[in-house]
Amino acid sequence: MTERAELIARKNETIRELVGIRRRLEAAQQTADSGAHADRLLFLQAEVARLQAEEGRLRLAIDRTPHPPLTTATFSASGAQELPMQEKFDLFITAGYDPDKADPLLAVAGVDHKSLVPVAGKPMISHVVAAFVESGRVGEIVIVGLGPEHGLDFGVHVHYVPNQPSLWASQNAGVRRLREINAADRLIIGTTADIPLLTAEIVRWFVAHCAPFDRELYWGIVPEAVMKEGFPESKRSYLPLREGRFCSGDLYLGKLSSAEKIQERMRGFIANRKSVVRQLWLLGPSTILRFLFRRLALDDMLGVAQRVFGISGGPVILPYAEAGMDVDKPFQWQQVVEYLARHPEHPANGERGGREEGRMNPCAFPHPFTPSSLPPFFYRGNVCVFPTFFPHLISLSHRRISLRCCRAD
Repeated sequence: MTERAELIARKNETIRELVGIRRRLEAAQQTADSGAHADRLLFLQAEVARLQAEEGRLRLAIDRTPHPPLTTATFSASGAQELPMQEKFDLFITAGYDPDKADPLLAVAGVDHKSLVPVAGKPMISHVVAAFVESGRVGEIVIVGLGPEHGLDFGVHVHYVPNQPSLWASQNAGVRRLREINAADRLIIGTTADIPLLTAEIVRWFVAHCAPFDRELYWGIVPEAVMKEGFPESKRSYLPLREGRFCSGDLYLGKLSSAEKIQERMRGFIANRKSVVRQLWLLGPSTILRFLFRRLALDDMLGVAQRVFGISGGPVILPYAEAGMDVDKPFQWQQVVEYLARHPEHPANGERGGREEGRMNPCAFPHPFTPSSLPPFFYRGNVCVFPTFFPHLISLSHRRISLRCCRAD
């Protein structure tokens, strides 16, 4: 076991002991007062303070301990394989919808399909496709949920997959179609049709910061401060962690074989998205405890993706509010329209088609986003390690959980 692994194991044991002591302290505080009881309370309070100090010391030691390098042998042991470097990445876009579900956005926009909601005179999905084409990093394009009958002209050839009955089915269908197009394993990109402010700059930045592609799946996330700066009224859902709050950026890059590998396990999370308890159970007891006590940290999650999904994964922290501004509700659509009115230089306002170079995002942190601009535990190179079930944890953080548990200080 490496020094870092030993420190993490000791920290986890300290957290478990701390949880137990807090429960004993809570129980003792509810009993009748007495002299002996007062001594007991003092002892338990001292133990809580000692364990908190020990946990903090171990976390600091972990942050200062380098990660072991990821080698080819490491991936070979988990069934992964090295892939040739790619300049272009095949893409699938989920654009499905439920025709039987009333959607206020469709009623306001006057369309019958979410991805066709107009933004700057074009369907939302047209802006998403254009951003990838303009980036110069996209190969084949698969769109799940639309067809030739919708009469869209993207200026490039696309492969259509019919609308699917669920979100999981849409993701699975997109991955399957990419395998049918080309049987070779390779890096692919996945995204959604409802982020019309996506630009070629964002796509190129995301791809560049996934390099050297030594993990099996990458996921874009956006810090709350970035979103609040660009879209203060977006009402995005954020996952609270010790290091900050983040929302999903709806950009994914990973190996085709890894995407296939996690489909069935992802099905469980998507199928149980209405049940907080079931989703928490899928994450495991140690993750549950840290989440409930708001002790969940990025560093704690290094092994969760491997344990839950059987892959190595992590996010790229995006300095672009546009990447996190998806359009699900009428007020979000209105915010996007108002944003484009304030920013006539945005590519969505013009005739998209050329490569856009050097446009600085007005909603961003200092650009480029480098390890020096964040605490060291955020980054392993350019990539911050984080599990691939990020939005599911976000959904949990915004549901009320009626559990009796002791408070985390």
